[in-house]
Amino acid sequence: MDRMKTMKDFFTDLRKRNTFEWDRDQEITAVKPGHLEMVFHTREGRHANFRGDLHGATYVGFSDTLMGTSCFTLGKAVVTLDISGNYIKAAKAGTDIRGVANVEHNGSHTMVVTCRMYNELGEVVYMGRGTFYVKEPFALPDLPF
Repeated sequence: MDRMKTMKDFFTDLRKRNTFEWDRDQEITAVKPGHLEMVFHTREGRHANFRGDLHGATYVGFSDTLMGTSCFTLGKAVVTLDISGNYIKAAKAGTDIRGVANVEHNGSHTMVVTCRMYNELGEVVYMGRGTFYVKEPFALPDLPF
């Protein structure tokens, strides 16, 4: 942990321990308490449906990662209870998708989070909402956000 200077460094390192393969294509760009921003570098040969657009499961998986990690920024280890979303506009696989998540309810037993995803033109392509169960406290290092 000596090389870590910010919470962004801490959460970037934490994400590397996730064995879900798609996480290798995602990078954290901003972290604040209850707020997380990431970019998903999608790939044509891995994240597309038969039309070449991003597969719907790609959006849901990315939103789960975004929203769940935003809960951890408040010092709470969570699991997903419920997740839903709205597909607003198709995005092509092989493009970068920017995701932004915000904790809307920071409860002691549950947390509610929303997210939005944007294409490379800044247009909203997906909006999501999730409810997360707080399993236990999550120790955060004493680093600046």
